[in-house]
Amino acid sequence: MENSTGAARSGSWSRSSANKRGPWRRRLAVLALLIAAVLAYQAWRTVSYAESPMPPPAADIAIVLGARSAGPEPLPVFRERIEYAIRLYQEGKVRKLLFTGAPGDPPQAIVARDYALARGVPEDAMLLETRSRITIENLRYAKELLPNPGDSVLIVSDPLHLRRAMRMAQDVGLNAIPAAVPETRVRGFWSRAKMTLRESAAYVKYWIMRRL
Repeated sequence: MENSTGAARSGSWSRSSANKRGPWRRRLAVLALLIAAVLAYQAWRTVSYAESPMPPPAADIAIVLGARSAGPEPLPVFRERIEYAIRLYQEGKVRKLLFTGAPGDPPQAIVARDYALARGVPEDAMLLETRSRITIENLRYAKELLPNPGDSVLIVSDPLHLRRAMRMAQDVGLNAIPAAVPETRVRGFWSRAKMTLRESAAYVKYWIMRRL
């Protein structure tokens, strides 16, 4: 008799525990679906922005967002940003280049400066920002170096990065225009998918942090 009573109590406790867990599981499932929907929407917006670049107009300065380097050499993604900025300067689209980025030894901005110098850009046509470690800092500290507060700037970066970068540029008060690198190293389905997901999550994170 005691065994049957114990078994009944155990079964009752299990059912009660399962009933309590049920609502939480449903809430977690709804939350997961909501997060997935937000990321999917942001991914669509990021890709749409990246796939509709316009040739940039003339501006005062091109701000080149930092990327990885290996010692004194820019890695491919960063190199393409630098080369596009050099082209904009040589075509007369901008009067100066502003290179950003602190990470690395030497810093990314110094690597970019040396790369541009070797390709004929005069040193007095370049500005260096060597404090920043993330995109928002690239832009915030670059703004402090502008010769005139209202200077128009081209934001040079990869197409999938530019939507977030432009949002940040507007938030820090830059008179900014996107300048997407035409020959990006982010090619292939998986590379683009990974960067799209990363940029979508970063955009959502930035949007949330601005409102806290």
